[in-house]
Amino acid sequence: MLRTIAVGWTGHAGPVDFDPCPSVDAIDARWMTRALGGLAGGESVTAVDAHPLGTGQVGENVRFSLTWSEDRGDLPATVVGKFPSRSETSLAAAAATDTYVKEVGFYRDLQTRVAVRTPVVHHLGDDVANLRFVLLMEDITPASQGDQLAGADVAHAELAVAAAADLHGSTWGLSGELAELEWLDAPSEQRVRDLSALYRMLSPGFVERYREDLDADDLDLAPWLADRFESWLTAIDASTPESCLVHNDFRLDNLLFGTGDDAPPITVVDWQTVGIGSGPVDVAYYLGAGLLPAERAVHEHRLVATYAAHLGRHGVTVTVDDVMPAYRLGSASGYVMAVIASQLVVRTERGDQMFVAMASRHADQMRTLDLAGLIG
Repeated sequence: MLRTIAVGWTGHAGPVDFDPCPSVDAIDARWMTRALGGLAGGESVTAVDAHPLGTGQVGENVRFSLTWSEDRGDLPATVVGKFPSRSETSLAAAAATDTYVKEVGFYRDLQTRVAVRTPVVHHLGDDVANLRFVLLMEDITPASQGDQLAGADVAHAELAVAAAADLHGSTWGLSGELAELEWLDAPSEQRVRDLSALYRMLSPGFVERYREDLDADDLDLAPWLADRFESWLTAIDASTPESCLVHNDFRLDNLLFGTGDDAPPITVVDWQTVGIGSGPVDVAYYLGAGLLPAERAVHEHRLVATYAAHLGRHGVTVTVDDVMPAYRLGSASGYVMAVIASQLVVRTERGDQMFVAMASRHADQMRTLDLAGLIG
């Protein structure tokens, strides 16, 4: 039986004058003192300055600079808060896809079960049924966020595949236990039908929007995949050695790379799409969108082999040949995400650039790995 780990405030009764899920604009020094009470040790926050962070399209991220009543040296100078989006379009998408339910659920129920490095949560305010939540987390510093547009270097790719193995290896073969969590997506015939219908509905809009930005061969993959979507998802499930917990949006923008000795080498954030599925697909998603095609062609097989070997640290005995079929099928995963997400979330200039980059890079990966030969 999975055990739920309470982190901060998770829905139980608190002080009557303390709103666990305020908006960004409502957070002040008094609220922050209450939220950080577990580590403040009697000290209080006397001033809070908020600064927008990142370019999230489904949630709002903010870095809070804190002034304490006494600087003991062990209190955080900054923390990061995550909140619902201010966009009605993105809120509707979050409601339709249980985005907030999944992220809150991960930090509440699963964070302590995985070996991959994730941010320490200081406060969790959970009212996701009403599209309200607050995640108050440690600020990973010094670190740099990956840049999906620029792409990854090979050193970062090596860190990423090892982190993926830590996530997957620590939950490898535990799909039965994980499925006890009702909010967590798991492979099923109904899920195949739902995702297939969603993709077919949205892919024409994707083609129309990016007709001037993508090569015709790349765009043609959208309807081609729509005709084979059920076969593709079914093939992934059949080719997966064991199901495990997967991130499902394992890409550069959701990884923080340490830039100093005091920061962890890599931290994985944004657990809004977490589910039960095929670990090698997460790796294909990262390498397909993260490495530029020419560099991916040189390093891809070695990096997949590194992933397979790193799984061994968690007692998982597989070879690169064992995981490669699911990896090849996973080459379409980032293309699918670009199609679906681009049509659901609020449109931004950077978002368009990111979806075009993902689609074009994954299109190359799909052709290189002969996805057509696997699903017809």
